[in-house]
Amino acid sequence: MKEALYFEVNYGTRRKRKTQVKAVIALLGDIRNAESKALLNTPENFQNSESYEAGEFAVDALDEAIAILADAY
Repeated sequence: MKEALYFEVNYGTRRKRKTQVKAVIALLGDIRNAESKALLNTPENFQNSESYEAGEFAVDALDEAIAILADAY
């Protein structure tokens, strides 16, 4: 069985690590934007639901994660 891809990548230099963190930030940004778009498309009568609140929490958590990773590198 093949091991996960991330175990095969060499993170031996700071430049390589920084590049990978930037890629992760970009992916998280895409996920955050998709979640935000979903919230904007939520009908008004569902905006007080638990699902909507979970979406708001996800957007806030993703924003925080992106900021922390950006500060790390």
